[in-house]
Amino acid sequence: MLLRTVVFTAVNVGLTMVLGTLGALLLVRVSTWVRLLLTTGLVLVWAMPPVVAVQVWSWMTNSENGVLNYILTDVLHFGNYFQHNWYETTFSQYSMVTSLVVWGAIPFVTITVYAALSQVPHELVEAAQIDGARAWRIFKDVTLPVLMPVLLILTSLSIIWDFGAFTQPYLLIGPGQQTTSNYLMSTYLYFEGFGKTDFGIGAAISILMLVIVAALSVVYVRRMLRVGEEA
Repeated sequence: MLLRTVVFTAVNVGLTMVLGTLGALLLVRVSTWVRLLLTTGLVLVWAMPPVVAVQVWSWMTNSENGVLNYILTDVLHFGNYFQHNWYETTFSQYSMVTSLVVWGAIPFVTITVYAALSQVPHELVEAAQIDGARAWRIFKDVTLPVLMPVLLILTSLSIIWDFGAFTQPYLLIGPGQQTTSNYLMSTYLYFEGFGKTDFGIGAAISILMLVIVAALSVVYVRRMLRVGEEA
C-alpha cells in the first residue's frame, strides 16, 4: 500500500511537472491573445473545486452516456468503446484518478514556470541561438539552471499534495469500489480511522504519512537552498 502510494505520487508529480513546464514554454511562444485565452482557461481549471472536477470527470467517463466513449467510438473511430467501463480494473481506476489530479495541478505549475521564464536573460538565449545551439540545448544549458529553484519548490509542493490526495481517488473510484487492492494511504487512513473507528491505526498511518512527506520535503528544500547559494 505504501509502495502503491509512492508510485502513484511519482507518476502524478512527474506528469504534472513535465506537462506544466511544456505548457509554460508554449505560453512564451504564442501570441498575446492566445496567451490570454490559455491563461484564462488555466485559471478556471485551477479555480474549480475538486468535488466539482470529480463530477465532471464522472460524467465524461460514464459507461452509459459518457462523452469520452462517444468521442472515441463515433468521432475519432478508435474502436468500439460503447458502454466501456473505465473503472473496471485497478490500473484503469488509477489512470482516471491520475488524469484528474494532473489536469487540476497543471495550471499552477504552468503559470508559475511561465512567470519564472521572465527571469531568463534574453541575451544568453540569443547568444546561444547565434552560436547554432538547438532548442533542447538552449533549454538545458541556459533556461533550466534559472528555473531549477522554482522547479524544486513546485516538485516539493506537488509531492505533498499528491501523496495525501484523498478527494479524487475516494470520490472518483467511489466508496463502494474501494478495496484493499486499490487503497492509497489516504483512503486506507479514512476507512480504518473513520470507517472502522480504529483511531489507533488511523493515527499511526497519519504519523507515517507526515514523516514521509516531511523527509521528502527536507531533501528538496536542501537542494533548493544549495542551488540558491550556488547562484
